[in-house]
Amino acid sequence: MFNLVGKRYLFLLISLVVIIPGTISLLVKHLNVGIDFAGGATIELRPSKDTSAAALQNLLKPLNLSDVQITTGDDKSLPGNQIAWVRLNTLANQSVETTIQNKLQSKFGTGLVVQFSDFTVNNKFTVVTLSKFPTGTNPTVSEIQSLLTNLSTSPTATPTPAAKATPTPAATPKATATPTTSKPTASTPVQVASVQIGTTTKTLSLLTSSEVNIDKLVTIQANLLQRGNLYTYVINNATVSSSVAADTSLKAFLAVLASSVCILLYVWFSFRKVAKPWRYGACAIIALLHDVLVVLGVFSILGWLLGIQIDTLFITALLTVVGFSVHDTIVVFDRIRENMQRRTSETFEQVVNASLVQTMARSLNTSLTVLFTLSALTLFGGVTVRTFTLTLLVGIFSGTYSSIFNASMLLVIWEKGELGLWRLNRARTPDGRQVRELARTRG
Repeated sequence: MFNLVGKRYLFLLISLVVIIPGTISLLVKHLNVGIDFAGGATIELRPSKDTSAAALQNLLKPLNLSDVQITTGDDKSLPGNQIAWVRLNTLANQSVETTIQNKLQSKFGTGLVVQFSDFTVNNKFTVVTLSKFPTGTNPTVSEIQSLLTNLSTSPTATPTPAAKATPTPAATPKATATPTTSKPTASTPVQVASVQIGTTTKTLSLLTSSEVNIDKLVTIQANLLQRGNLYTYVINNATVSSSVAADTSLKAFLAVLASSVCILLYVWFSFRKVAKPWRYGACAIIALLHDVLVVLGVFSILGWLLGIQIDTLFITALLTVVGFSVHDTIVVFDRIRENMQRRTSETFEQVVNASLVQTMARSLNTSLTVLFTLSALTLFGGVTVRTFTLTLLVGIFSGTYSSIFNASMLLVIWEKGELGLWRLNRARTPDGRQVRELARTRG
């Protein structure tokens, strides 16, 4: 039989070698947190044509966005030619917008989404973004242009004076004319300047610690159009304020803390028939903290090496790792409890070693099945879930190791009174040697 327990200090040393670099990185570099914890915005765009993340980064430089990170993806659920952009020669008022929407929806159905954005690129004009064409429809430039003829001869509303009564000290009403217009007055007829149909299914995800409101988003789109002749369709725009980010960080910490306390109480209750059940709970928590430190350390290093950011999905994965780790540890501890009742002539160290050998195949088979699946998802899955699957991959690998080679070894060290833990043991022989406590049962 393999003497795993006899090499307990070697296994603990391996854990320290893994934990120490990550802990140093945590203390010095911290975690590279995403907008969920630091505040900011994440914007997912569909460009009108293929472009690289580096090219987009250069186009956005004049906007001075903080901590910009851009990743590319592919969303084939929305075909490229199902998005179109219509550029008008000037600004369009409400009447023109209604005319454009009615003409387009009468042709392509009421399900067609028509969005209007006012841009300022050398001059002011409106861009109409069309999306969600009926299934099987392939819109063409000439088809859209022919629909949008004879839009209007007056693109903007005429200023309307509004009388505002302002009392004077002598209580004599005085009317003040205040012109109110939604857009600048112009006499240029509204015409279609150009139409562009999308040609790619690629997506661009932009992450920045700057908050991006609607006006800022339009500025980003106008800048891409001006400097790169690139129309964009906004798939998703999420902004998190700094106060919400701070609240998310606090709740994430409390979630991990609460789960650890609940696990400690559960393990203590489950092993209440064993001598000193709190030891099992404490060793399970130490193994759990080992896995948390390993995951945090690895992602701290990946944060400043590869720019990987953590978000709320990271916390979800971390809590999953915590549950998986404790599950594996309890399986080993449960076998120790059973063997303590059967192998009454053996020492505690021998019982633990036999229990580890008996459960190792089961633990490895279970974990390897999950690790193979997570490896495939990390290597070939989508970019949006890669951080989540990588967290699970690192955590479950660490949890499998800690359940077998850390938690049980700490039990033996504690039972034998090594590393100064003898002060926590009560039953000892006169010469200082430890007395093995057999499992007790309750009547």
